[in-house]
Amino acid sequence: MDDYESVCLVKPEIFIYRIPPQASNKGHKAADWKLDEPNWTGRLKLVSINKLLVIKLEDKESGNLYAKCPIEQYPGPAIETVTDSSRYFVIRLKNDSGQTAFVGLGFADRSDSFDFNVALQDHFKYLEKDEQLQKSAEKPQPQLDLAFKEGQTISINIGKKDKSGNPLAAKPRPQAASGGTNIVPFLPPPPGPSMNQSRVREMSAPEPTQIAIRRLKRDLEKLQEEPIEGITAMALDTNILEWHYVICGTADTPYEGGLYHGKLVFPPDFPWKPPSIYMMTPNGRFIPNYRLCLTISDYHPETWNPGWTVSAILVGLHSFMNEDSIATGCTTSTDQQKRQLAQDSIHYNLRDPEFCRCFPEWAEELRKTVGK
Repeated sequence: MDDYESVCLVKPEIFIYRIPPQASNKGHKAADWKLDEPNWTGRLKLVSINKLLVIKLEDKESGNLYAKCPIEQYPGPAIETVTDSSRYFVIRLKNDSGQTAFVGLGFADRSDSFDFNVALQDHFKYLEKDEQLQKSAEKPQPQLDLAFKEGQTISINIGKKDKSGNPLAAKPRPQAASGGTNIVPFLPPPPGPSMNQSRVREMSAPEPTQIAIRRLKRDLEKLQEEPIEGITAMALDTNILEWHYVICGTADTPYEGGLYHGKLVFPPDFPWKPPSIYMMTPNGRFIPNYRLCLTISDYHPETWNPGWTVSAILVGLHSFMNEDSIATGCTTSTDQQKRQLAQDSIHYNLRDPEFCRCFPEWAEELRKTVGK
């Protein structure tokens, strides 16, 4: 019987490039590929066959198979990201004879590459969870013995009786209020003479829908169960529509060693509309505390996919941070300036009361680092 094949993703137009040998151990750069001259253009289909994931490159018109890339793990040797863009990848093509070739894979739109990245992660996270469930099922669970032991008895007291054995009279129930109902309304206390700013902000925050609350709670649970390497995130206790995050600067980039605090502000009808995205810590890539223009932000509701989780949004933001492309909310700086800002980020965050309030463990760790 043939293995069942499930289609995870289809993208109607992708580009394949012949790539030069890797110049350094820091990874491939898409800028070296002659991006305006792709060697092949066609359709990408991502399919799962049991535990295996396969990228199939097909002709757009006929659907004939051009090449395929089996993926055993991600990240892994079969597929790598490039260092200078989130729209390009290096994939390992493999034919039925076992011969392999590395080529560049590109997407015309960043939202397409974002979907591709999310589909890869979702597949392997599903396999990881399934493996954990199988292991827990194999462990023998202790069974409770609820049967009575020999000679064991129990006594049941049905109603109280007096000394002579007659049942006691029930206590009279309190009479209902004259209004015809025994429900006493509890009114909220009047507001105090003064309110702090956080309370005022809490009261003025828009009310999220029940769908938004359930979805954001589920995304928060997923982040806690499956944390993202280099990213920490939390939702405010007083307003689930406002999330704060910390991104650790990627190794071998000018951001290495930096800690970047920001926030996501979700609309009341999330996930049908995308969030606003901000980064507060000065970083040299984004204007601090400025609404950022990304395909996953509220600047582009036309490209928003309600299936994108908070985890996917944060991964997309982290990836976009390492690029050089310009959009609203971006700024330009030298690598040296970015490195200096990465060093200064520790002191900046410690002076930020919102950072210290949202991430007390990070703040304590940074104070120890500064005190050394």
